[in-house]
Amino acid sequence: MNTDSPDLVAVQQRLLTTPLRFLLIPFSWLYAVGVWIRNWLYALGVFRVRTLPCTVISVGNIAVGGTGKTPAVIAIAKRLQKEGLRVAILLRGYKRHTREKVTVVSDGKKVCVSPKESGDEAYMMARQLNDVPIIVGRQRYLAGQVALTRFNVDVLLLDDAYQHRQLGRDVDILTLPATHPFGNPEGLLPVGTLRESPTALRRADIVLLTHADTPDISGRAKETVKRLAPNALVLESTHQPMHFYPLLGKDSEAQLGIEELEGKRLLAVCGIGNPEGFVVTLLRCSPKSIELLTFPDHHVYTETDRQGIYGVFRATEADLIVTTEKDAQKLANIVEYGYPPIVVLAVALVVAGGDEKLTDVLLASIRGK
Repeated sequence: MNTDSPDLVAVQQRLLTTPLRFLLIPFSWLYAVGVWIRNWLYALGVFRVRTLPCTVISVGNIAVGGTGKTPAVIAIAKRLQKEGLRVAILLRGYKRHTREKVTVVSDGKKVCVSPKESGDEAYMMARQLNDVPIIVGRQRYLAGQVALTRFNVDVLLLDDAYQHRQLGRDVDILTLPATHPFGNPEGLLPVGTLRESPTALRRADIVLLTHADTPDISGRAKETVKRLAPNALVLESTHQPMHFYPLLGKDSEAQLGIEELEGKRLLAVCGIGNPEGFVVTLLRCSPKSIELLTFPDHHVYTETDRQGIYGVFRATEADLIVTTEKDAQKLANIVEYGYPPIVVLAVALVVAGGDEKLTDVLLASIRGK
């Protein structure tokens, strides 16, 4: 079963409201057995793990859908850059349209391919990061070889690779949303959204709780994680709004202060795995109100969607449409310049009181190579 498909989330949300849910339970048991056998074979060394002559850091999750993994990868890449390290990011490139086994999305200086050839996350990272090569390919080992050969990097960051165990790693970082750390809904695929059982936390060196905005909720999640992974470093983080910018026009790269959103009626439009997290982040900008319009994760917007978005904008009498950086390029392909006003919110993952600890663990793994 392809556990990388975010489309499963939308399907499961529909199935869980019907009697079909109970029919899926035997398939969930079979899936659990398959996952257990696979991990057991890796533990025994039957399945080969290949290594590369550099530090490899994996950032992933155990559930399908948005866990804040991509902002975490971006934040870690920037932190390692500050330490003077050469970093490259390897992704699978979900839903990219190309037959190439390995594609260089960015050489660190410029974006080399289109969003269709790269995939959503890779293209977004390429636009946000400077001097960080972005490479996509289903086989991370081959992508890593390209990164080492062409760019002579010190560290490889693997995006969404907790289950991709063919490539050995020095540090495994697991991102879990504090609001629903074990899937939404809970349970293994296809009944729930978990790719693995919560016991898989034991493989993690670092567990990063994302969207940890509410102390009570994040505190309970932290206690649960510590029971499951007593040897892991557990950190909490939030998604901080940094600025926003117009989606289209000559000033599309201009940064505007988040205070400009204060007191505004917002229509939040997104096709991401955790739309509620987007709303929580927008609330930090103190808007008057937020109306949420969601689409499936990795959604490709159409003319019908454009008309629907404009209709909701008029019906809600919103002042602005706000979208995510992940959705920006796909929305830009269908909207018209001028009306309605659409802006893109830029966010950054901020580790609460643990940035130094996180850096220390990462640097220790690098020095140990």
